[in-house]
Amino acid sequence: MRIKALALLLLHSFLWPVWITGQNLHLASVFGDHMVIQQGINAPVWGTDLPGTRIRVDFAGFITEAIAMADGKWIARMPVLEEGGPYRMKVTGSDTIVFDDVMVGEVWLASGQSNMEWRLASGVGPDTGKEIAEADHPRIRFFTVPKKTSIVALGDTETQEWIVCSPSKAGSFSAVAYFFARELTLHKKVAVGIISSSWGATSAEAWISSEMLSSHPDFTERVAAEERDTAKWNSYVRYALKAESEREVIARTSFKGIEDGVTGLSYDDTAWETCCHPAEMKMMGLDGYWGLVWLRKHFIYTGKETGKEMKLIVDVRARDAIIYINGSEVAHLSNPGNQTEITISKGIVKSGHNVLSVRLYVNWGSASVGSNKTTTSIIADGGRKLIPLDGEWKFSSEIETPVAQWQDYYNRPSVLFNGLIAPVIPYGIRGVIWYQGENNAGNGYQYRTLFPLLINDWRIRWQLGNFPFLYVQLANFIAGSVDSGESNWAELREAQMMTLGYPATGMAVTIDIGDPEDIHPWNKLDVGRRLFLQARKVAYNEDIVASGPRYRSMKIEKEGIRISFDSEGSGLASSDSAGLKGFTIAGSDGKFFMAEAAIDGDEVIVSSPFVYEPVAVRYGWKDNPGCTLINSEGLPASPFRTDDWRGL
Repeated sequence: MRIKALALLLLHSFLWPVWITGQNLHLASVFGDHMVIQQGINAPVWGTDLPGTRIRVDFAGFITEAIAMADGKWIARMPVLEEGGPYRMKVTGSDTIVFDDVMVGEVWLASGQSNMEWRLASGVGPDTGKEIAEADHPRIRFFTVPKKTSIVALGDTETQEWIVCSPSKAGSFSAVAYFFARELTLHKKVAVGIISSSWGATSAEAWISSEMLSSHPDFTERVAAEERDTAKWNSYVRYALKAESEREVIARTSFKGIEDGVTGLSYDDTAWETCCHPAEMKMMGLDGYWGLVWLRKHFIYTGKETGKEMKLIVDVRARDAIIYINGSEVAHLSNPGNQTEITISKGIVKSGHNVLSVRLYVNWGSASVGSNKTTTSIIADGGRKLIPLDGEWKFSSEIETPVAQWQDYYNRPSVLFNGLIAPVIPYGIRGVIWYQGENNAGNGYQYRTLFPLLINDWRIRWQLGNFPFLYVQLANFIAGSVDSGESNWAELREAQMMTLGYPATGMAVTIDIGDPEDIHPWNKLDVGRRLFLQARKVAYNEDIVASGPRYRSMKIEKEGIRISFDSEGSGLASSDSAGLKGFTIAGSDGKFFMAEAAIDGDEVIVSSPFVYEPVAVRYGWKDNPGCTLINSEGLPASPFRTDDWRGL
């Protein structure tokens, strides 16, 4: 790849982004009250002013000067500072700008797709309210880069404030980044600044500059063919945003089903399609679907206590869900994601024939009624009678007004780098925390080179050397996925593990804390903690065990295959008292069988009575594996395979 040539090209564009110059002093929007300046480096301050103007930055007892060049651009690099504050920063040129309550500490860029974007208030488990109420950490400050796409690298972003962490503000923070920052500020006793720049459902190629991305053979032609007319691009984005806005309006206002009486007993649903409980969009032929779906379930109540309240127990997952029984609304759920108990007022359920109807607003085809782990039922007669709601359901996606499907303008090559990363370069940072990969899960082999390209791109542009780049390996997901011996998600995880071969990288393994039925698992606390363990080792050079067992080598023996590991910590263990799970073994024919696995000191011996001459072992090689290998510190082993056979 043309790395050296790119480095020279990027050096110029990095120092001098495109600015809208005015006649007065202007600083990049990332600077403001309450910001955190990175300690231990010559942190830059930059902006524009009248050409030839002498710029003076007065901060923390030091004065730094710069001269605005012919195009008005200037950059001043402050002396190396130690943590401390609060300070006032005074920048003087043709005007004077003052920032108050400025701290010097640790700054991290938090980026990726939806699991990094996921807000604390969106839910992190049963303790969500408690976590927000206790989020009184004024040394933590967040700057969230406004969402914007661009086909050219932007030199600035819209004005945005640095937010001081408090219970009234923390709910809007990235949950993963917040938990990471909390661990960091408590451990290091320093101010922590998070520059949050994430966008859900995005692919890695959108986060890489066009100069760097064009060096990848899979993207050279695609980058060259991309739109270069800013006016046309902006028109396209306006159209997509309008379609998204109209979709939301339709989702809130379209109730043709109510007008047609679909929630009532007398409605004829014989022409609707049939599905089985749990009613999952993918199994209903609606994978990737956006829109409104109606479901109906007929049931019989043989009791006589209709005059008493009943309880509906149901696991609903959707963007929005409204539940009716016999035409009466019994619940309206916003972003439901787990089992819910709903009170049914007396008199709604009748003796004999009844019908339960559900109106779902579906995004990404990610919605369901019921789950494989829970029962859907009505509890009646004071708990003495259970009315099961499993079995056959009816559904239709053709009742309500159709909506626009996915608008992928923000996944075009480089548009997120241009709009969300370039505007904050070269702000001083310690490193990056990254949670992404779900969108690239169908291209694990490509990700082996694409992800390192992203890391190298950002490092070249920031000019801070090999700054720490810490990332989250994909969690377990997709309940009931077919065990074919191959897995897109496993291949993506493998690509992520291979990236550890690059300097100053660290990976948080989350194979044990995902949600098989939700791509957005609620446990963001442990994700943040595990990223911080990586930071302690990679960024702060602490001699700790920061990860679980990591495959090192294999040796074929008479009784099976012996696997050796790195990062075993104080020893190997199983998180399940029943022993190790998740191992498969194969002979030269490439057919894998479930294997027996036993810990032998710091190694694991894997075998199967069905494989007489084993040659390969895999561990956790599924979308949603049941993995139990950990070290004595409780950290999970990363999935791995000993073979290099071509997969999906």
